[in-house]
Amino acid sequence: VADGEVGGSLGADPIGVHARTGTPRDLAPAAELAARVAARYPLLRTVVADGLPFHEAGGSDAQELGATIAAGVAYLRALVDAGLDVETAAGQLEFRLAATADQFLTIAKLRAARRLWARVAEVSGVTGPGAAMRQHAVTSPAMVTRRDPWVNMLRTTIAGFAAGAGGADAVTVLPFDEALGRPEELSLRLARNTQAILLDETRLAGVVDPAGGSWYVEKLTDELAHAAWREFTAVEKAGGVVAELTSGALAERLAETRRARADRIATRHDPI
Repeated sequence: VADGEVGGSLGADPIGVHARTGTPRDLAPAAELAARVAARYPLLRTVVADGLPFHEAGGSDAQELGATIAAGVAYLRALVDAGLDVETAAGQLEFRLAATADQFLTIAKLRAARRLWARVAEVSGVTGPGAAMRQHAVTSPAMVTRRDPWVNMLRTTIAGFAAGAGGADAVTVLPFDEALGRPEELSLRLARNTQAILLDETRLAGVVDPAGGSWYVEKLTDELAHAAWREFTAVEKAGGVVAELTSGALAERLAETRRARADRIATRHDPI
């Protein structure tokens, strides 16, 4: 394959490693790798701003979006410091977000995320293709259950549908027995076929923004975008996502949301 045609993502994510392990990671090596990759493979993305660590820690959709956008901004700064122009730096980023069984909220989250990043790109002076957010949606590991795992197939199917309807560029459907350990051959095949059916048989990708124009989805998107922007600006005011992870302030906010959600689930105000 010619260098100019190589695509995909290398998945470098030192901020995500910091969020999951509590161990700080230097952003410079990932930024230097991106600079080398961009020079030879212009369509290959190097760095991922991953929202799943914040989602799995119990954060709300607004908190997940705010922290993910903050991670994207931190990477953008690091890539520019490594010598890339801001347009090329933005083109090196991919964003990973969780898709849940709440289909409307997932659709709104992906739509809001693109709106948020478009604003960041505008302020940063990115006007070309790099201004578009490349989205990879992953069905939520936090929504699956160990007991009665077969029901997880319904959850991941709804989440996969919502991710497609929300406009994700790439979708990963996790196996229904994800919470039980290493997936079996059956669950891997079903996860793959769920995507194939949604994409090829239901023609889910045949319409651009199918939820656009829906008053409910548009209002939900707008509310979520504003809530996530407040979260993002709060993170930035505190020194950025790396500083928030190092101080533990972000973890405390996520834990507070998780406790409130656990209480609502325990009292059956919220379904699993």
